[in-house]
Amino acid sequence: MANTQTNGTHPIMADKPNEKLNGTLNGDHQEYPTFSQERLDDSIKRGIDLQVFRYPSTGINILIAGAGLGGITCALECWRKGHNVRIIDRSPSPVWTGDNVQIQPSAILLLRHWPDMGYEIEKNQYDVDMSYYRQTGERIWGPAPPMFNDPEHLPGRRGFPSVNAHSRIKLYRAFLKQAERVGIHVEWGCKVVEYWEDVEGRAGGVVLENGEKRTADIVVAADGLRTKSMTIVPGMPDQLTTSGKAIYRAGYPVEHALKDPTVREMWNFKPEDKPIWQFWLGNGSHNMMCLTHDLAFWSFIHSHAESASESWIPDIDPAEVITEMEKNDAVHPAIAALIRTAPKGSVVNWQLKFRDPHEQWTSPGGHIVQLGDAAHAFLPTSGNGATQAIEDGVTLATCLQLAGKSQAANATKVYNKLRFQRVSCGQKMGFVNQQLKQHTDWDAIMKNPALIRSRYPKWVWSHDPEAYAYEKFAEALTHVGHKYRNWTMKEVQEQIKAGQKLEDLQDGDWS
Repeated sequence: MANTQTNGTHPIMADKPNEKLNGTLNGDHQEYPTFSQERLDDSIKRGIDLQVFRYPSTGINILIAGAGLGGITCALECWRKGHNVRIIDRSPSPVWTGDNVQIQPSAILLLRHWPDMGYEIEKNQYDVDMSYYRQTGERIWGPAPPMFNDPEHLPGRRGFPSVNAHSRIKLYRAFLKQAERVGIHVEWGCKVVEYWEDVEGRAGGVVLENGEKRTADIVVAADGLRTKSMTIVPGMPDQLTTSGKAIYRAGYPVEHALKDPTVREMWNFKPEDKPIWQFWLGNGSHNMMCLTHDLAFWSFIHSHAESASESWIPDIDPAEVITEMEKNDAVHPAIAALIRTAPKGSVVNWQLKFRDPHEQWTSPGGHIVQLGDAAHAFLPTSGNGATQAIEDGVTLATCLQLAGKSQAANATKVYNKLRFQRVSCGQKMGFVNQQLKQHTDWDAIMKNPALIRSRYPKWVWSHDPEAYAYEKFAEALTHVGHKYRNWTMKEVQEQIKAGQKLEDLQDGDWS
């Protein structure tokens, strides 16, 4: 019989209505959500089991370095699959920064196994339709849902709805809370300076900044683009490459935006209204804006400037953003008004760096394995980076379960095989959408305005990473469905300059 997440009691009866449990949740001083009869009734009606079933123990000891969305997902799924999990992170405490994040249906599937977390995420999500405008103010298309939420794509979906807009802070908080509920405690302030592997001893490990060593059967490097695991993973490019672009982005309470009369006149938005999500395009650049019941978000992707950094420190003056937009004659007065509403300490200017796809994500013996940004960089125009990190965590946990302790090192190589080609094709989608929004074929768009919609191909969103791992694990070495061809960012950028449509060069099928 599988174990359940109960905190010592039956899961449905664990929390009484209106009862609130206080305490620190992985460094977050927030209260737990509570059950209500309405939530229970809804779960029964929709066929969602409130219990979290845990598989029998595999005995595999796993150390995860990095407590971002990918690392936390991996920890949760490894726990559910019966593995022993520890997770560390270099930050002294949770990093409560960021604005919005998109989660696609393939990652939302995770919530079927974590219903309490699913309810919290569903409560906080933004059910958005998207609209597209020229910088002149001319509407091109919309409002309409993202492609994966078109009516013809909804039948057959079960459980929590598949929407794509979330507050990054609220989403991350929900994941941390769920980890705490099953006894996974993040060790903050543990900076990894070295990864090592003992193949004969069938172990991997890390060295921390204070000299302490940690060992496990499998070590997951989920510590971002600048992971120290690059020294132990063969063939991994040492250097990150600049994409030539940077992104200004901000998120802050919506009341700041609604105080401005130009913003109110342009969007006529009230907090109780359905969220507004718009892309504004033209002159080789584009920006996004969103108004929700509690937060305002906006971003502007521009040519790389010396002022752009690799820090999420929000120290940018909104006037700098408008100046940069004016260089391209790419600012509508209402957009400028919205940008000016950003309070001090809310705007970042982030360099968009990239590492060309590399086929190997494991150390030679398979005891160190990369996940998320450590394995693959995504441009924000893909709308897919967080989704693929979550898929990574689900896939790795499943492969380890199928392999068992004696073959754990081989499981990481199977995970690598199952994930690499799919992720590489997903990475290129960032350039497809960048080309669509910044090198727009206006003649084609005027004939068929719907072509302006952000591309979310069916093979991206219809994938079930857990089912795929169960189905393909045994035959991973003869992976079918796609003939992979290596590519680099430089090659893609040259294709864009030559006027080739990247979208026509995409293939693969993981549906």
